[in-house]
Amino acid sequence: MSKRLRQALIILGVLLVAGLLISSIIKRGVCSYYGYQTDRETKYAPFVGCMVKASGNWVLRSELRAIQ
Repeated sequence: MSKRLRQALIILGVLLVAGLLISSIIKRGVCSYYGYQTDRETKYAPFVGCMVKASGNWVLRSELRAIQ
């Protein structure tokens, strides 16, 4: 493997990890802001999404309308 190809793969890997971290931070912020706006308790669960506490149970934010 050439030196340039190895450097390009390392840079690509670093950019991918940085993108995933930034995406996660943004999603957590959006979830927290939703809780602030609606005055509800929220938490962000990795690989699941934004969870909202409704009737004592944690429910996905996207499925909250079906519960109400």
